[in-house]
Amino acid sequence: MGIIKGLVPLALLGCYATSPWNVSYLQGADSSRLSCPAHDKVNGVGVEMVFAENSLRTYLEVHSQAIPSYRGNDREALVTLKMADRVFHTIAHRHAGGQRLLLPSDFQQILIDALLEGSPVVIELQGYRSTLNPEQFSNKYYSAKKHPLNVPIQLPFKL
Repeated sequence: MGIIKGLVPLALLGCYATSPWNVSYLQGADSSRLSCPAHDKVNGVGVEMVFAENSLRTYLEVHSQAIPSYRGNDREALVTLKMADRVFHTIAHRHAGGQRLLLPSDFQQILIDALLEGSPVVIELQGYRSTLNPEQFSNKYYSAKKHPLNVPIQLPFKL
């Protein structure tokens, strides 16, 4: 019994040692990317936020099969966000191949606000589901958001 008690904190520490959120920068392209890959490659949903040219686009992606189209329209898919006491539904733009969606900007903002408030968010697509952990989201979000504005401008000539 004493061995089990000693191992539990170590096991839990390993689960939270790194943030699920990753920031990457594309040098010279004035853009950055904040992503949370799907842990379950078969049934999970990954999130990618791309900051470029003073805009933000949020994509959802799956790896195993195409996300079912919404009511037979190959360009649309149903997305559900669930938080502690709220549920939101929207129709997202479905990219060719059906494994990537673009969230509408108002729905993107609902997702960001919930994560900034520290609320876990469940994303559901037909046949797919992931829970987004808000841990370190705020720091990573502001780092990715700030980066495109800090890229130095290089002129092709000297002043």
